[in-house]
Amino acid sequence: RLLKPKETYPCNLSDDCNLRESQMMGEKYAGSVGAERLNEETGLENEITERLASLDAGPIELAKFSETLSLEGSFSVSENSFDAAGLLTDNADMTGIVDVFEELNTRNGDDFTMHDSFSEFILPQGKIHENEKNYDPVIDEGPRLVHKSNSTEIYRIKDLGVKIITDETPFEEQSRKLGHELSISKFLPPSTRRRRVVEIKDFNGRPGLWFNWEHGLTLKAWLEQERNRLQNPLLPRSRVSMAVAKTLSDFHDGGVVFNNLSLENILLDCNEGIEVATFIDLSKSGFIDMRPNADKEYTNILRRNDLQMLGKLFTNIFCGENSIISEGKGGIVQGDENEDGSRGKRGKLSLPSESVSIAGEELPPYMQSLISSLFVSNDKVCAECISPRDVYSDLKNFVEKLNNPNQQYKVYEFPVPNNAQLASGLFYGRQVHMSMMNHFFNTVVHVKLSPLMAMVSGCPGAGKSTLVHQSLHDFRNRCGLTIEGKFHKFSQQDSVLAYAFDSFFAKLTESSNSVFDSMRHRIKDSIGLNSALFEAIPNLLMFLQQGSTEDITPIFGGIMSNRFEHKLCRLINAISSDEHPLILFLDDLQWADQTTLDLLWMLMLDPSITHFGLLGCYRDNEVDDSHPLMDKLRVIQGRGVKLTTIHVGPIERESVNDLVSDALCLPPRLTRPLSSVVYQKAGGVILFVVRFLKSLKEDGLLYFSMTSRRWMWDLVEIKSKRVSDDVVRHTTLQMNVLPAPIKKGLMSAACLGPSFDAAVLKLAIDDGDFDIDSFLETCKDGGFIEEWRLDNDGYRWSHDQIQQAAYDLIPKEQRDIFHFFLGLTLSKKAKSTRKDILFLILDNVNIGIKKFVVDPEDLIQIANLNLQAGNKAISVSSFHSAANYLEVGIGLLDEQSWVSHYDLTIQLYDAALEAYYAVGRFSSFELTAKQPIKHAKCFKDKLNAYINYVRYLTAAERGEEALETCLTVLETLGEKIPRRIGNKTVMEEALIVTNLLQKTMSCDLLGLRLLKDPKKIAISYFLDAVFLCSYETNPVIFALAVCRMMKMSIQCGLCEISAIGFGLYGTLLTGPLGADFEESYKMGRLALKALTKLDAFKFKQRVYAYYYGIIALCKDPLQASCDKLLEAYEVGFLVGDIESSAANLQLYSSLAVWGCGDKIEKAEELIRMHAKRMIQHKQNKACKTILPHLQQALDLMGSDEDAYMTFFGISEDDLLREGIQETVSHPRNAVIFTKRVYLAVLRGDVESFKEEYEMGLLHHNQQVGIRFMGKIMRVFLDGLLGFYFARKRGSDEKKWTDIGEESMKTMAKWAEGSSWNFSNKSLLLEAEYWFLLGDEILASAKYDESISAAKKHKFKNDEGLAAHKAALFHLEHNRKKEALSYFNRSKACYESWGAKGLVEKIDATIALLMASPLPQLSESIH
Repeated sequence: RLLKPKETYPCNLSDDCNLRESQMMGEKYAGSVGAERLNEETGLENEITERLASLDAGPIELAKFSETLSLEGSFSVSENSFDAAGLLTDNADMTGIVDVFEELNTRNGDDFTMHDSFSEFILPQGKIHENEKNYDPVIDEGPRLVHKSNSTEIYRIKDLGVKIITDETPFEEQSRKLGHELSISKFLPPSTRRRRVVEIKDFNGRPGLWFNWEHGLTLKAWLEQERNRLQNPLLPRSRVSMAVAKTLSDFHDGGVVFNNLSLENILLDCNEGIEVATFIDLSKSGFIDMRPNADKEYTNILRRNDLQMLGKLFTNIFCGENSIISEGKGGIVQGDENEDGSRGKRGKLSLPSESVSIAGEELPPYMQSLISSLFVSNDKVCAECISPRDVYSDLKNFVEKLNNPNQQYKVYEFPVPNNAQLASGLFYGRQVHMSMMNHFFNTVVHVKLSPLMAMVSGCPGAGKSTLVHQSLHDFRNRCGLTIEGKFHKFSQQDSVLAYAFDSFFAKLTESSNSVFDSMRHRIKDSIGLNSALFEAIPNLLMFLQQGSTEDITPIFGGIMSNRFEHKLCRLINAISSDEHPLILFLDDLQWADQTTLDLLWMLMLDPSITHFGLLGCYRDNEVDDSHPLMDKLRVIQGRGVKLTTIHVGPIERESVNDLVSDALCLPPRLTRPLSSVVYQKAGGVILFVVRFLKSLKEDGLLYFSMTSRRWMWDLVEIKSKRVSDDVVRHTTLQMNVLPAPIKKGLMSAACLGPSFDAAVLKLAIDDGDFDIDSFLETCKDGGFIEEWRLDNDGYRWSHDQIQQAAYDLIPKEQRDIFHFFLGLTLSKKAKSTRKDILFLILDNVNIGIKKFVVDPEDLIQIANLNLQAGNKAISVSSFHSAANYLEVGIGLLDEQSWVSHYDLTIQLYDAALEAYYAVGRFSSFELTAKQPIKHAKCFKDKLNAYINYVRYLTAAERGEEALETCLTVLETLGEKIPRRIGNKTVMEEALIVTNLLQKTMSCDLLGLRLLKDPKKIAISYFLDAVFLCSYETNPVIFALAVCRMMKMSIQCGLCEISAIGFGLYGTLLTGPLGADFEESYKMGRLALKALTKLDAFKFKQRVYAYYYGIIALCKDPLQASCDKLLEAYEVGFLVGDIESSAANLQLYSSLAVWGCGDKIEKAEELIRMHAKRMIQHKQNKACKTILPHLQQALDLMGSDEDAYMTFFGISEDDLLREGIQETVSHPRNAVIFTKRVYLAVLRGDVESFKEEYEMGLLHHNQQVGIRFMGKIMRVFLDGLLGFYFARKRGSDEKKWTDIGEESMKTMAKWAEGSSWNFSNKSLLLEAEYWFLLGDEILASAKYDESISAAKKHKFKNDEGLAAHKAALFHLEHNRKKEALSYFNRSKACYESWGAKGLVEKIDATIALLMASPLPQLSESIH
């Protein structure tokens, strides 16, 4: 390593350079900067002398060395310094010498600057460099002349070259010139590509400059080869130019000016696929004064000469070898500004032709501007603002654009003189954000997880949407699918999702790609062929029908929102797959309605959806912590969904410069002064930056010069330009200067929404002089709008901030009237197409209707339009919009409307009630419902209001009010049900039904006539409503209502509700009306057949719950019901009956954990997944009822998780105490108690649960006597605990014995109906009974029979329990071996079941059994 000087003497070597100065520079190499006197401290001098002597260095001569070395100030050391000081000897350790001075460098701080490599020392003349010792001075082959000029000759000898001077200059002067080249070569850092000089040595009697031979073509020869290139000649020439600029920048950074750039003095080669340029003739090179106090003007001249030569060289590269630079007009122009930035007289340096071209193509303005900037005559600008490194960066940027298909237009095309626009898809300063987006997408693609979510936030115009769209483009290239929607401040928010999905399927339909066939099948299987989605998403129907002969018909009429939402979840699940992951992108979520936010919540909590990501954007300046979006995001995160947040702020100054550079097709170096001002004015907000540039162009401060063929600007005027700090206000001010017709068009278009059709806009402007074509062209040129949906002349705003700016042109006090008359004009002019733009008309008319319409007939007409719009919105599930239209329509009516316009009024109220219920607008619901109840002319017209009112009261958990309303309606309809009745009344009604059934064979019931009397049908529906609001609170009325439904069907005829009546009656026959299981089973099968016969499939989920969850348990294997209940659970969601869906889930959960004996892990996974979905659909009550089953599965698996704490943040004990305090017993309390008792029985630990069992027994007795799985388990557990506590022989032995015997009799009766389901339980209770009575033989036999029956019928749980009970029985009678055998069998069963918690318990018991005496063991276990 060489100690390199920080400061060196400058030297400019032109053709008439002072050779003596050159020689001095060569001798000093990097000559010391006025080296100060050596410190005279004796200790340091002695130390240096001793250490150098130990390295075989010559004795130091301090007098000479002090000229180049100072220990007090900044100094440097060179080889010449060492030689002059006498340090260099033949045996000197060069590395060691330098190490000495390195240590001095450390001692003295940063005063020394170390050179990159010690191998680059200048050696004394005549010595051969260490790296060149392999060259033999005796040449095997003779020298070959390769170049000759008037004054020099160059010879090649193997891998060496020799340069000699052939003129009459004295040899001493020749040596000095050659010595200068040697000094330059050795001074430059090793990485700099230049001729590497080895030594100066005699050659043919003359001084010779010996150097390593560099391989490659001269730039001149390379251009000759490139002359005939026809395809893309710009790219290779640009890469070569970049290589030249790179080498020149290395020269300047190394403190040397080349001063000799020409086609002949540059060698080109390729290093690892990258072009490199080597400078070979260093004779005119000179040193640059790098000291702080150096003469800057002189230094700038040196640098400027190189830059101007570089410009000439680039001109030759791109425009031909014979091109010259001359004063004149055309071509390349620079110098439009004075030093202060103001516009002055233009100094023009140009190419001879006005059209600069390469291979017949015009040279891009980027390159023209770059080359012309190298000829700037302003020394200050050239030297301080431009460097070869800047040029290299500009060229690198240019080459990157050439290689980027998205940006090639920027370099291949000339900018249109009147436009300075960015290509879509470009983004600036967002590398980190892109990385986060790509990570999110990769997770969606590669990780099979529940839905993932990311939110992008930022201020308006920050480039959020551009960032997302660029990312989504890359995602689609990886076979990803995207559905994109955008909310707008001025449009219907609840239609955004439907429109987004419709557009998605329209594209799939147009693509006709067979790869989506599997998606079609998945969708058909998932949502069915008669789907309510088809109205909201018509292109979904077209997509499914493509290539299919199936008859797929949509369901028309009103549909419930939860039905739509669930089907949308199912649809997304069917779309996304491993092969095609799905991203749903929703922009401007700050304007999303509550229904949409609820749907997003449902999507994110749906555990069945995988390979799906939700990506949203919102404006953080419009969303605070109390915003509904933030509330919903917190709820979603609280459910364990991971949220990726990406904040997009203003871009940095350099990124603004990149944007301006791309917009103007100029190198970033040239646009930096302009972009700095733009950054100060626009603050780095991308939209503001673009709009500000457009305003500069419109104001003439940014203009396209046809002379220079590039964009120019007036920097001084731009700096003084006053700019609003808000992009909307700034754009509005721009629009204000436009002609009046254009402004009127902008205001009208802003009122039409985020997009509009040109034909509609023309109709909206009641002005015959309005030129729509001129308006559209002006707005497109101004960047206000862009073409969209070209097939029907559609346009949209380039940004919603631009729409807002146009809307702000309307004075606030005039906006209502402007909207109103615009809508009125559309309504009058578009009568034939009014229904197509109905929403658009009313969105404007409704704003000012009450202010400007006084004619009652006009109000009625507009109210009728709102009714049409409301019904249309309901048909596509846009319930929020429907509610708004209908509310306006109702508001236009008065009390007299019930008389003067009755039909319109009743229809408005009926439709409004449906919409209000769907969106949960309960604050308005009750008052609205009471109006038709009060004013309707006949009871028939009141029925719809009553039905919706009962639904509302039930949803609001006002069950008693709902029941009272139903009873009132039934009484009005002639079907009176007493408020106070007892079991006797119910049994009397049941007897009537029994007699009717005996007269009509059950097989003939489906042959009864169909019920057509609307009144009777209404009675049937309200009887069903009585059941729905009373089955938990008033079981007696519930049973009576079911009997009345049966009477109605048998006596009056069948309707679709009859299927429910048959099923409900079958459930009553399992308990409350007597345990007639055969008749119950017949009614259940009849209910299933009625679904098809009566076309009552919308009630399938309810009939399945009654049959498979209750009735089928009488005969069919328990395991057969599980899948059917899950099917009904899904069907309930599909038809919007979430309550029935939840009921099926409760029935399934009890079977999965208590009845089936299937793997407990599977039950835990399914129950957890569906519990999440219950939460997702706001069915908290149902979720709390199934969580005991999840908790039991977790306990059996040995988990410590508290399910209630996980889902609701409350412990099971706290929830139980809360339920006990209720006046009406919670069904979940019975489930919780049953769960706890069952677990205690399985563990053999019932003593501590005696008190809780008695509490559970109380809750159990309060439940309806229908035989579902919960009651079956309670009867079974009652028997086990009864016999267990009876064996304690306490004072209450008889009570417990009676409980056990009663349970045993009940179970035996059930076993007669279904041996499969109940025989093992019945046998186990018998075994416990004989155990109590002391009959060991019978007890042992019954235990074995119970174990065998459970095994035969695949009840692993019951088999393990029976074996466990048998083990305890034998243990009680001191049969250790038998007990151990049964314990092991129980353990094996529980292991197969997956109950790890029980396995651990039995392992402990077995260990205790092996280690303890039997009496102690028996006592400790019991």
